[in-house]
Amino acid sequence: MSFNLLERTEPGRRRFGVALFVGIIAGIMSAFVKWGAEVPLPPRTFSGGRDEFNPPYLFLRDYLGIDPTHAVYTFSEHVINPVMVTHIIFSLVFAIGYCLVAEIFPKVKLWQGALAGIIATIAVHWISFPLLGLTPSLPNIPLDEYISELLGHIFWFWAIEMIRRDLRNRITHQPDAEVPLDAKFR
Repeated sequence: MSFNLLERTEPGRRRFGVALFVGIIAGIMSAFVKWGAEVPLPPRTFSGGRDEFNPPYLFLRDYLGIDPTHAVYTFSEHVINPVMVTHIIFSLVFAIGYCLVAEIFPKVKLWQGALAGIIATIAVHWISFPLLGLTPSLPNIPLDEYISELLGHIFWFWAIEMIRRDLRNRITHQPDAEVPLDAKFR
């Protein structure tokens, strides 16, 4: 038995419409998990003149020309910070992408989504954000930030995977695409 990260599912077993629908639900719900992880493990220090906004906010503002401050809203007499809206947007994008990719490449779900969380942390926070100037270079980021982002993303993708698997299986009444249909399933 070989271990192939690029192993693909049979095209006839893929359910992209379900993956899109489930990705939307998982994206919204997992945004709350990511926020919750940031309470005991704040992701950023604000020392050294760092911008008060998170990297997704800066990406939307500086690279896409979208001003997230227009998304401010009031709930229960509280003005909700637009930075929170960027978390939902990015959570939707990543959850939908993850759910669609999982239909083709089942190994992305390794360790119940934790592998995807690790890959997202490395690719986005440790490589892309410093290259785009959204965060300082790696040697200038405190260890606390590395730990917070890594654990937060692992929890985030674990939540996405739990939601993805449960809803996909409930909607299709079948196991995931890589699992034989005659396998014991519940």
